[in-house]
Amino acid sequence: MTALIYSEEFMKHDPGRSHPENPWRLRAIVETLKKEKMWYSPEVQVTPPSPASVEDLQLVHDPSYVRLVEKMSESGTPLDLDTPTPPGTFGIALLAVGGAIDAGEGVVSGKWNNAFALLRPPGHHACRVRGGGFCYFNNVAVMVEKLKQNFNMKRIMILDLDAHHGNGTQDIFYEDPSVLYLSFHQDPRTLYPGCGFIHELGSGDGEGFNVNVPFPPGSGDPDYAFAIEEIFLPLSEIFKPEFIAVSVGFDPLAEDPLTQLQLSPSAYGWLTGHVVKQAEHLCGGKVVFVLEGGYALEVIGEAAANLTKALVGREFASPPEHRRLPVIGELKRLLAKYWSM
Repeated sequence: MTALIYSEEFMKHDPGRSHPENPWRLRAIVETLKKEKMWYSPEVQVTPPSPASVEDLQLVHDPSYVRLVEKMSESGTPLDLDTPTPPGTFGIALLAVGGAIDAGEGVVSGKWNNAFALLRPPGHHACRVRGGGFCYFNNVAVMVEKLKQNFNMKRIMILDLDAHHGNGTQDIFYEDPSVLYLSFHQDPRTLYPGCGFIHELGSGDGEGFNVNVPFPPGSGDPDYAFAIEEIFLPLSEIFKPEFIAVSVGFDPLAEDPLTQLQLSPSAYGWLTGHVVKQAEHLCGGKVVFVLEGGYALEVIGEAAANLTKALVGREFASPPEHRRLPVIGELKRLLAKYWSM
């Protein structure tokens, strides 16, 4: 059974009609899943989330930052120009974090085979002491810390597929060897937040456990297929995670108005298939996908439906062509110091 974690409350977070991270993103996904008969399928259980606690947030965020977001939510004061904080934001953000926690704990406990958390607001740009990029709290990071705390997990892998680098997730786990963070994103010289270069490899005990794959603008299915084959599969094979979390953004789609990547909607079927099969091989299938970005309303529903179909076992063919990216060769040379790939 695959869980879809969702609440109509997420639709109430409204940064403004002209803001890219608007309620219509989630509406487009839900409507397509219903149209594709994935919402009421016997293979899928739609489950409402429960809110996280302030103590949950403080597993990865400084208490002073949590209080700041709460106060800004009360007054409607924005975090920054891109991240407005309309009244009610704090409560809905708690529900989003709680949805990620519910997804992770439900999968690890055996309640579901896997899960897709359809959450708003997104989270991977939220650092320990600041938010931004439409994000307030780091949904995936809190989920990971809760799993480490409640299930004594020692090795968790995060695969970030958003077109924007997950600077918040990197910040939180940069010195943590229990979390292997792997991010596929557009070249940070061309896109917010301007970090996620191949030399950002972690520090202290976490050195070597932070891996960035920056794709040149124009990269598409053949480039991602090569990165999966050359980086994700061998790294996960060596690290042997007990759980895989995926920050899934739909903004690498070719139609996205904010980015310059060229993924097709079908890519989310075969990408998910690779991750699910690797999770089945390494950790009993324990994998959760958590929604991040994606702003092309005309195609994000199709991509999300393909992802969900792959979670329940539908097969998608990878592209026959794997396009070799020079940056991956450079990255592998850097990783050779830490991993025998």
